[in-house]
Amino acid sequence: MKERIERLQKRMQEEGLQACLISDHSAMEYFIHRQFSCGERLIALIITAQGLPKLVLNELFPLELPSDFELVRYNDTEDGVQIVSQFLTGKVGVDKFWPSGFLIRLMAQRPDLNLVDGNLVDRIRSVKDKEEQAKMRQASLNNDRVMARVRELIQIGKTEKQLEQEINAAFRELADSDPSFDTIVAFAENCADPHAVPGEKVLTEGMSVIVDMGCRFEGYCSDMTRTFFVGHNSMEAVYETVRQANLAGIAAVKPGVRFCDIDRACRQVIEQAGYGPYFIHRTGHGIGLSVHEPFDVSAVDEIVVEEGMCFSIEPGIYLPNVGGVRIEDLVLVTADGCEVLNHDPKDQPVL
Repeated sequence: MKERIERLQKRMQEEGLQACLISDHSAMEYFIHRQFSCGERLIALIITAQGLPKLVLNELFPLELPSDFELVRYNDTEDGVQIVSQFLTGKVGVDKFWPSGFLIRLMAQRPDLNLVDGNLVDRIRSVKDKEEQAKMRQASLNNDRVMARVRELIQIGKTEKQLEQEINAAFRELADSDPSFDTIVAFAENCADPHAVPGEKVLTEGMSVIVDMGCRFEGYCSDMTRTFFVGHNSMEAVYETVRQANLAGIAAVKPGVRFCDIDRACRQVIEQAGYGPYFIHRTGHGIGLSVHEPFDVSAVDEIVVEEGMCFSIEPGIYLPNVGGVRIEDLVLVTADGCEVLNHDPKDQPVL
């Protein structure tokens, strides 16, 4: 914990920030190793360029903090924003999760503050330390284990909803975890919706199946997508294009490249095959304590990749009213390339 705070404080000093105001629960867990759920009540972790970090927390929520932190209490008869403002001066980074109702009040109370985007926290979190890397590996290994079961669970006559429920049960049985996000199961033309909600569509011979799923290990998330065909399907050629795009994206990952370059490597394969307009989302996203973390593997993200970053490579092609294919793996950036955290095969889509 102390090392993470010190890393952030060093970056703050380099960029002239006097404080960072953090409200994202996963970011607070990253620094404090505690989970928080405060509903609509104000909570704020204030990290200054020097000195002990302060956690401003309503007295309704019992908590003991390590000695490296100062706990500042308030109650429902007090103005939490005013209490937060006491600890802020000069240039302050505010994370994107602090509710606008609190932020607007802070701006009105303290017009002297220079409030800026607090993405320094995102930069610190994006590079995983050795302990985090080990947890990310295990989360993905657990996800692989469940995906092997999924191949057995995909059976003609089941609905999308039934398969989703069976996958969620398999996570609890094989990974001792609930899903890290709502499991996506889609059949046939429903595969053209990247965020399809499982429904009552029944699986029949010749249909395609998309399964997008993940679990947690000691708080850290996995995320993987596989596309299957129950018998042969007209989308098999599309599948091979997406698989080659996935492999091209993985091959492009190494320290020093930009996220937009990795996106380009995937997108170019799909464009050359004539499906460019049907790759309708970013190539990937950061992952860790949250399923979606900065930074995006997208055409507009020019941030440079660093060793220790972990993110998804998930190109897809979606043909309206026909179907879709997505293949997703997580990669961990190494000194000279990347480690693919998923080991579930991608060359056996026909069941």
